[in-house]
Amino acid sequence: MMADISNSTQTYSTDMFWTDIQNASGYMNVTANSLDPFGTTAPSLKSLIFPAVFFALIVLANIISLGAFLVEKRLRTYNNYFIINLTILDLLVGIGLGAVVEHSYIKRYPFSQNACKVITGIFQGIVNASNINVVVICADRHQAVYDPINHYISRSKRKAIIINSLPWVIGLSFWIGYVTVWEFVVDHDNGLHCTQLYFFSPLTNMIQSAAMFFLPLAIMAVLYVRIFIKIRKTVGRRNNKKSTNLTDLNLSTVKDTEMTGVSVSSTSHTGSFSDITETGSRDDIMVSSSSRNETKIENIDQEISTSTSHRVESTAEMTKATLTLLLIVIAFVLTWIPISVINLIYSIEPQLIVPLLSNGAFTVFSNLQYGNSLLNPISYAMSQPLFRGTVIKMFSCNRPSRAN
Repeated sequence: MMADISNSTQTYSTDMFWTDIQNASGYMNVTANSLDPFGTTAPSLKSLIFPAVFFALIVLANIISLGAFLVEKRLRTYNNYFIINLTILDLLVGIGLGAVVEHSYIKRYPFSQNACKVITGIFQGIVNASNINVVVICADRHQAVYDPINHYISRSKRKAIIINSLPWVIGLSFWIGYVTVWEFVVDHDNGLHCTQLYFFSPLTNMIQSAAMFFLPLAIMAVLYVRIFIKIRKTVGRRNNKKSTNLTDLNLSTVKDTEMTGVSVSSTSHTGSFSDITETGSRDDIMVSSSSRNETKIENIDQEISTSTSHRVESTAEMTKATLTLLLIVIAFVLTWIPISVINLIYSIEPQLIVPLLSNGAFTVFSNLQYGNSLLNPISYAMSQPLFRGTVIKMFSCNRPSRAN
C-alpha cells in the first residue's frame, strides 16, 4: 500500500513538472504552482509584477524601434529590412505574452482548449520565425561576404520582402501543423494549463527543442564562423597589398636613383658645364617621368577602387551589418540556451532535473528566453549610430527653433 502511494506521488510530481516544462517551452505559464494543479490558489498581484513589467518592456522597446525606422528614412536600407522584420516578430512575441501574464495571475490558462490549440500553434510559429529570421540574416551576410558583387547588384526591396517572408512561412507552417492540427486530429485534452501533446513523448519534445533552438543555432554557428574567417582573410589581404605597394614604390625610387647616378658618372669625365647642365636636365626629365608614372599608377588604382566600390557595399555598411548580426546572435544564444538545455535533459532523463531545479530557478530560466526579443532592439542601438541618434531625437525635448 505504501509503495503504491509512493509511486503515485512520484507520478504526480513528474506530471506536474511536465506541466511546468510545457508552460515554459509552450510559452504559456512558467510560474504555475506545481502544488496547485487545479488553479485553486487565489490570484496574487506579486506573481503578476515581474512578467507584466518584463513583457511590457519587450513591447515598448520594439515599438520604439519600429518608430525609429518609420521616422528616419535613411534607416530603411536593404540590410535594415531584415532588422525591421525581426522587430515586427519580436513585437508580436511581446503582445502574445499577454496570455502568460494572465496565466501567472489566475493560475490557469485564460482561454478555452480550442483557443489554446490555435493560439499556441500561431504563437510558437511567430517565436520560431523570429529565430529563423536571425538565420536568414546570417545567410544574407554570408553571401555579402563571399559574393559581394552579385549580392550588391541583386539587392532590392522586392528581394528583401521575399526573403523576409520565409521565416513566417516556415515557422507558422511547422508549428500550426505540429501543435494545432495534430491536437485537433487526436482531440487532445490540454487541461487547465494548456499542455501540448508533444511534451508527453521524449522524441517529439526533443524535436520541438531542435526546431526552436538547436537547429537554428547550428546553422548560425557555421555561417558566422565562415563569415569571420572570410573577413579576417580579406583584412589580411588588404594589409599585405598595402605593404606590397609600399615596397614596390621604394624599389622604383631606388632604381630611378641608380639610373640617375649612372647618367651623371657617364658625363663627368668631360668636366664641361654644358654636359653637367645636360645631365641635370636628364635628371629632371627622369624624376618628372617617374613622378608621372607614379601618379598614373595611383590614378589607375583609384579608378579600380572607385569602380569596385560602386558594385559592393561600403566598408562602413558592412561593419554595421556584421556588428548588428554578432550582437543579435549573442543575445539569441545567451537567452535561449538555459531553458533549451533543461528541456533536452528532461526529455532524456527527468530525474536529472526534477530534484535539482527549484520552481524559482525554473521560472527565471523560462522567462529568460523572452529576453531575446528585448535585447534585439538594444543591439540595433549599440551597432548603428544613426538608429541610436534617431531614438534620442524622438524623446528629446529640444525642438529646432524656427527662423524669425
